[in-house]
Amino acid sequence: MRAERDIPVGERVLLVENRVSVESLGHVGHALPERAANEEVVFLAYSPADIPVGTRFAYCYRRLEPTDVVSVTATVMGVTQQFGHSWDAIPHGWKTVVLLRFEPEVPAMVRELPEVPRWSGSASVCISDREVWEARS
Repeated sequence: MRAERDIPVGERVLLVENRVSVESLGHVGHALPERAANEEVVFLAYSPADIPVGTRFAYCYRRLEPTDVVSVTATVMGVTQQFGHSWDAIPHGWKTVVLLRFEPEVPAMVRELPEVPRWSGSASVCISDREVWEARS
């Protein structure tokens, strides 16, 4: 197990590749809680640490345009992967399918990501907490 506190601050980022397509949700969606209007199911790139369900983050920003930032509460609500098993955390070193709750609403930069059937291998949006964001700026 690799806790967030055990990795450098600059690496404590969730890397969102894309939104999960309806087709893929048909295969793995049963392992996630039912989605609400302010939630999105996304493909995440390899996790830098074990991130428990319930973990909250404070910022979303575009990976290639880090000045395009939105202050929003993003909470990990559910985690699965290609085998459709529900997990209680995003495991270190795994690509996962994650249900994220955004408050007050899903940011446009996340809503605008394409819906795809599998991981793309290229992260578009970063999600981090305040400590990480402040270390970057």
